[in-house]
Amino acid sequence: MNNVVLVGRLTKDPELRYIPGTGTAVANFSLAIDRDYTKKDGTKDTDFIPVEVIGKGAEFCANYLQKGRLVGIQGSIRVDNYKTQQGENRTFTKVHTMKVNALDSKKENHENDRFEPAGLDPQGFQAIEDDDLPF
Repeated sequence: MNNVVLVGRLTKDPELRYIPGTGTAVANFSLAIDRDYTKKDGTKDTDFIPVEVIGKGAEFCANYLQKGRLVGIQGSIRVDNYKTQQGENRTFTKVHTMKVNALDSKKENHENDRFEPAGLDPQGFQAIEDDDLPF
């Protein structure tokens, strides 16, 4: 199982590009995430995690997310391999994201600060009362 859930702040605005031929949107950005522990001097280490979003979620990120926004993402870890011009093998690890939620509020009010792909939309569920539960 390869499932990752992260909460952090964008280190820069998402970079949006389109795949030639297919026109599929791809957004790339990094999340800054503090580690859980504090050093003796009172500081925390921060990890900078590269993130990739493909499809409509990429356009959502480009339109609604900016540097400093707090977001939650769900996806999987991807490891890409490539060769440099000098023939050296390199490895690049990133999070391929399937779900993005803006977790903080902006001064401007946006109707929809979340993206969930088809099939994961919670609409259509009905709230039930505690008394209706069988346990």
